[in-house]
Amino acid sequence: MDKTFNCKKLLFFSCLLFFANSIFAQYIVEAGINQTICPGATINIGGTPTAAGGKPPYKFGWSSSDGVFIDSVSNPSVSPTDFTSYYLSIVDDTGAFMGTDVVNITVSYILYINAGEEKDYCLGGSSIIGGPNNATGIGISYYWTPSIGLNDTTSPRPTASPLITTEYTLTATIAGCPPKIDSVIITVIQPPPINAGNDITIKEGETTILHASGGFFYEWSPNYLLLYNDTDNPDAEPVVTTSYYLYGFDEAKRCDARDTVTVFVTPSDDIVIYNTFTPNADGNNDTWYIGNIQKYPNNSLEIFNRNGKLVYKMNGYANSWDGESYIGGDLPETTYFYVLDLKNGKDQFHGTITIVNNNN
Repeated sequence: MDKTFNCKKLLFFSCLLFFANSIFAQYIVEAGINQTICPGATINIGGTPTAAGGKPPYKFGWSSSDGVFIDSVSNPSVSPTDFTSYYLSIVDDTGAFMGTDVVNITVSYILYINAGEEKDYCLGGSSIIGGPNNATGIGISYYWTPSIGLNDTTSPRPTASPLITTEYTLTATIAGCPPKIDSVIITVIQPPPINAGNDITIKEGETTILHASGGFFYEWSPNYLLLYNDTDNPDAEPVVTTSYYLYGFDEAKRCDARDTVTVFVTPSDDIVIYNTFTPNADGNNDTWYIGNIQKYPNNSLEIFNRNGKLVYKMNGYANSWDGESYIGGDLPETTYFYVLDLKNGKDQFHGTITIVNNNN
């Protein structure tokens, strides 16, 4: 092998590589320095110069990281709204490709700071305001106005508990940028004007009707001896003085208010006879109710139709008659006559009782 030839050949390729490196080293392609800008700011990118070497004039090609063509000048103006990379590609006048470069423009973190989304809650509640990106330790200062209802006016995300609907304004500041100002409205839903009505006094053995107002839905408690406890006008049959608690809700059944009414019961042994009942299996007034009848367990009751025929009888009546004949079958809707003997040697009652809505 001709070692002299090989050495000459190796020297030749080394020279070519050195020459090529020298040529590429003459090209300057400069997209600029990575920067952080304020929201809404406009800056010029590119170097000083953006290109050198080769043969001018140069052909510049700028595009952004989202694939959009930007410009074909050396130092274009850009206004990014978020972090953006700008890519530069240059060709000289001979068509020689000079190279590429990239510059990253970051928008200040204050861009992501805001007052948060509008919220609402019932009176007495609370809510955290401020956007999810609000944070401490990032060089941003926070100031909220008004201060009423806030636990901290300098917190990134304070707790708001105003008593009325309030608009809170956040002023956020960071060095080198204008303040970021944003607002949020916290709507306070006022409770319905619930009223359980006036206190009532009845005699033991009597029933009464409670009267609620101001709400859309109602719940009464306790519901013992209380019929239709989820309506505005339930029937109450307390045997002792009882306070009833009313819970009233708005139409969305979201916010509630409360009130109380007391039914004072005066002790009495008097028999209280009601002259109508509706045995239609709706859970209300389905049997003939006689107040205080339980105090006379030896009583005797007889019911007659208009023709004087006995249709019902019971010894020890305990408010159980549902309109059925003692020989079987529902009695028709009409008026009947009763004889009630308390078997106490002195009290006997006579009168009429009417059956309605018996669904016959």
